Amino acid sequence: MKHLFIALLLLTGAAHAQTKQTMKAFVLLVKVPSTYTTALAKSVNPKWEKAIADWKASGHYITSFAYPGESRTINQQATKENERQVSSILLRAENIEEATELAKACPVLAYGGSVEIRELPKGVPQIFEPVASAQ
Repeated sequence: MKHLFIALLLLTGAAHAQTKQTMKAFVLLVKVPSTYTTALAKSVNPKWEKAIADWKASGHYITSFAYPGESRTINQQATKENERQVSSILLRAENIEEATELAKACPVLAYGGSVEIRELPKGVPQIFEPVASAQ
């Protein structure tokens, strides 16, 4: 369902992108350390609201998704306990350098968080329907 929502957002953003042919879509993967508490997140919220308002005003903002609640990270080495992804933000930018400058407005950076910036591939992501299980 989330992928379908992203595809729809990319499609609806295509009309805006036609007015700015050079714009690309970038995802900001926002991560915070385990020391980033709910109380701290609430106190930082006005800074997020300002950053999003600024991105909207400049035409860079597409959408964002917060991931509240418990999360887990797995890999073959060990679970990484000291950091967790808390949101994804979709922005328009001309290139990764501009996306990086926009990402510097993310308030979690001042509290030990990090932001990974990735360009989204061109085109609409392929959405696969669930396969009916044979029972």
